[in-house]
Amino acid sequence: MKAIITLFVLFSLSLGLQQVQAQSGKSYQEWLEENRAGGKKTTAKAPAKSKAKPTKAEATAAAEPAPEEAPVLASPSGTFRGTLACKDCQGIKTELTLNGDSKGSFTMKQIFMGKPADKSVVNSSGKWFLAKGNKQNPDAVVLQLIPTAGDIDPMYFLQVSDTEVKLLTKTQDEVESSKNHSLKKL
Repeated sequence: MKAIITLFVLFSLSLGLQQVQAQSGKSYQEWLEENRAGGKKTTAKAPAKSKAKPTKAEATAAAEPAPEEAPVLASPSGTFRGTLACKDCQGIKTELTLNGDSKGSFTMKQIFMGKPADKSVVNSSGKWFLAKGNKQNPDAVVLQLIPTAGDIDPMYFLQVSDTEVKLLTKTQDEVESSKNHSLKKL
């Protein structure tokens, strides 16, 4: 029983920290660095240049081309729509609007098809931000939605392209299903 309570407290604390970070309007990395430094943003200082002659290995490494970097995607602002798969309904018509404002706010309307009218529409809003990496791909761009209003849990989407986001699980893993989990930009 103590283990269950401990896990619940840790989960609640983690979720609370995510919401505080999202409300700050900063990226997760900026927020994390600032909070690790006790509220003072730190910047890494460049190492002092040495006047020593570079070694043969350093000279060879400097002459080689840099490895190819992952493509940079545009910030996913705009409206995305689609019908997401649903375990206990006919599908979830979803409209997600990501505002490109400095606060990174979002609104989302979900219509659960086949549910009673009083339980079929869920409206929510909150903050969004981008994070880098998940278990399957350390270079993935993950859109994180942290609700501040509405009855939803935090949601995660993989940014597939500038015009598509794909729903991830609560642990930010890719969904193993042939059903639709994508929203397309209008």
